Amino acid sequence: MALVDDLLAWSLELKDWQRDALRRLFTQEALSPEDLKSIASMVKEAHGGGPASAERPLPLSKDHVAGIGSGATVQLLGVSSLTNINGFPTGRAVEFQTKGLTVLFGENGVGKSGYARLLKNTCRARRRDNVRSNAFGVAGVPTADVSFLVNGSPTKTTWTQGGATNADLSMVSVYDAACAMDYVEQEGSPAFLPYGLGQLNRLVAAQKDLQRIIANERDAIELDPNVFAPLRGDTDVGRVITTLGVATDIDKLRVLANLTEADTARLAELALVLQDSNPEPKASALDRQSERLLAAVQRVTAIQAMISDDAMRSLNRLYAENEEAQHAYQEAQERLRGDGGGTLPGTGNALWKILLEAAQQFSERDAYPAHRFPHTDAGAKCVLCQTILEPDAQERMRNFTAFIEEHAAANAGLAKKAVEVGLKALADTDLTVLDVPTLAELTAAHPELNDRLLAFSTVWQSRKSWVKAAVDTADWSAPVPALPEGEGLGEWLNYKITANSLAAKTLRQSDDPTHRAKLNSEHKELKARESLALLLPQAEKYVQHSVARGNLEKCLPALVPTGISTKMTNLSRQYVTSALAESMTAELTQLGYRKDIVPELSGRTAAGATKVTLKIKDSSLDARYVLSEGEQRAIALALFLAEVRSIPHTSTVIFDDPSTSLDHRYRRKMAKRLLSLAAERQVIVLTHDAVFLTELHNAQRDDVSPNSYKSVCWDNAPGKVIDGLTWETMTSKMRLEEITKLAKAIREDASPYLNDGSTQQIANAYGKLRGTIERAVREEFMNNTIQPFSNVVSVEAFGAVIGHPQKEWDELISIYDRACEAIEAHDTPAQHQLPIPTPDQLLSDVEKTINLIGEAAKRRKAFEKIRSDRNAARKKPFMTV
Repeated sequence: MALVDDLLAWSLELKDWQRDALRRLFTQEALSPEDLKSIASMVKEAHGGGPASAERPLPLSKDHVAGIGSGATVQLLGVSSLTNINGFPTGRAVEFQTKGLTVLFGENGVGKSGYARLLKNTCRARRRDNVRSNAFGVAGVPTADVSFLVNGSPTKTTWTQGGATNADLSMVSVYDAACAMDYVEQEGSPAFLPYGLGQLNRLVAAQKDLQRIIANERDAIELDPNVFAPLRGDTDVGRVITTLGVATDIDKLRVLANLTEADTARLAELALVLQDSNPEPKASALDRQSERLLAAVQRVTAIQAMISDDAMRSLNRLYAENEEAQHAYQEAQERLRGDGGGTLPGTGNALWKILLEAAQQFSERDAYPAHRFPHTDAGAKCVLCQTILEPDAQERMRNFTAFIEEHAAANAGLAKKAVEVGLKALADTDLTVLDVPTLAELTAAHPELNDRLLAFSTVWQSRKSWVKAAVDTADWSAPVPALPEGEGLGEWLNYKITANSLAAKTLRQSDDPTHRAKLNSEHKELKARESLALLLPQAEKYVQHSVARGNLEKCLPALVPTGISTKMTNLSRQYVTSALAESMTAELTQLGYRKDIVPELSGRTAAGATKVTLKIKDSSLDARYVLSEGEQRAIALALFLAEVRSIPHTSTVIFDDPSTSLDHRYRRKMAKRLLSLAAERQVIVLTHDAVFLTELHNAQRDDVSPNSYKSVCWDNAPGKVIDGLTWETMTSKMRLEEITKLAKAIREDASPYLNDGSTQQIANAYGKLRGTIERAVREEFMNNTIQPFSNVVSVEAFGAVIGHPQKEWDELISIYDRACEAIEAHDTPAQHQLPIPTPDQLLSDVEKTINLIGEAAKRRKAFEKIRSDRNAARKKPFMTV
């Protein structure tokens, strides 16, 4: 359809969320609250800087539009292999004849609606609900095979719910009660909306709904700036608060609200300073405190030098070096003694070492000043015993000297001395930082000082104990007690000294009016920041809400439907033409519309939505006050048929319960119109309306087109399709065909002597024959002068009733009486029971009934011809040459 083609091309210019909304409006009747919520999320993402929507936009395409496909002529052959559809067993199917009318009749609950939903989905009906799966079984995805002709060539496709549909099948047009609302809408007055314009109209309504939703969401965000009134003023905080909103830098706000420990101390200090009129005594007291604190810093520095991690590691290293030196010294002694060389006990020890060092001094200074000790040349004497040294004694003296000169002995002495010095220094270290009076004075000014001193003193003492235990046990593997975390005591004391100096300076400055004004300003700034810190969560939320509200505000202009309304106006001017109005009028005439009601189509724009509105000619009242629901439905059908006539192909047209809300007059006219349409193209009608079904029978009485009737019924489950109609909905002619088949079957199976089963079959057959005669009397003998469900007697049709020969009538009554006697319509005494006719008699009675009804039909047709010729003769004088 050209209108929808234009709409699809134009939709490419829209935002993705609009195209998604159009897609939904083309595939379902209306947008649900969930749909609106999802689209609103897309709008906020696109225009309001919102987060990515959970459901991504799926733009409208031709796959979503009914009637947009190949443009070929398509005829349905049938649907088969139905799976997961309603409560149908797998494999249900139905076939359609490609020419004429196919009627699928089903009462409520037998599955007719399941076939209707399936056809609407496979053929992309304008309004369609999802096919239902079994409500009482395991839910699955509905599928079905669809067979059809495309320009006469057979093809087949498998339809799956939620999957892509075949483009050729969209050539099939579908009409039902919901589809009618695309043509007649009761929004103050019925309005004609060709397919596509209706969806645009609903898009306009949807955008207004979205405007309302987003505006409500915006208005729900409360912004109360009065909460921050105490923060306003001539400060950095005040200036930020004055413009608090979308443009506010939250990081800057947080920096202002974040008071450091120094800021807090400064605020307290300024509060005290600005209260004091004579600040010098306090400034002097602070100077004295700083002197005591400086002494404490020096003491802490000295203690830290002895107790720090580096000091602990140094003692551990000296101890290890001493151990190594002593071990090396012992090894040297062993070498000096040799393997039992005759040295005296104690040789090599400290006392021996002193003796040898004294001998060395005596030899080099007095006995042999010209020789290096030991002097072992020939004739040299031992400086101790003063006897000439024999060769072995000479060697021994040289060994003694080599031992003394070895570094092991020297290192052992030095290492031992170093350890002793380090341990003594640590042991002698006084851990007292402040004397008691000074500590009391400083603690009064700085209460946290006592806790810090206690924490550090405890660790210091623990470290001294750790070193002693390590030396006593020769085990240094235990972990060193950790110093308190955070700032060191010396750093903290220096910070207090600096703070005291600044406070003293501030106190002295406060005597100067200029400086005092600056201090007042600083105090004001810090006080404002302190107040902001208390209201920071509310301020952050206010900024966030302002941003959110501003973003929602940005969405509203995008939802104004002006552009869509303009497009609707242009499309309606282009496609809603006088030709369509004339076609509608022609269809209404065939449907027997009231002559005094002349509908007209006119364009209008209301509330941002352009419509082509149905007006009643010469009426000052709105159409809604003139037309009944049935009349509106008749107009909807006329507009649908007018649009079908404008389509450049002759594809199938499906009608689902088209008689809804129509009275007997419209039903009768509609039945005739559908039959005339079936002469041009394949027409499929699904209905549960037995009255409308009767009208179709009557309308096709003289119609020779290949019409097909099928029924949906139950076997062990719903959805079974059988050829023909149920007994109640058959015409008398169809019933007689069925009874003939039944009578022949009974005759073939019956024995010469009838048993109870055979007699019951014959009785049942006569019961059907009796009802058929009654129906035939109404349909053929009385020419449908009186119709069931109708309050009208057709006087004109009564003309064919007269003229039945008495002989024929008596014969029919005879057969009717026999049927009455054969059935168990009344309970009679056993002695009065009449014999059941034989199967031959039954078949004979059926054949006679067919002949009698046939004769009546001939007379009726002759009457119809005479009436037709008479009407033609009446019109002839008025015909132009």
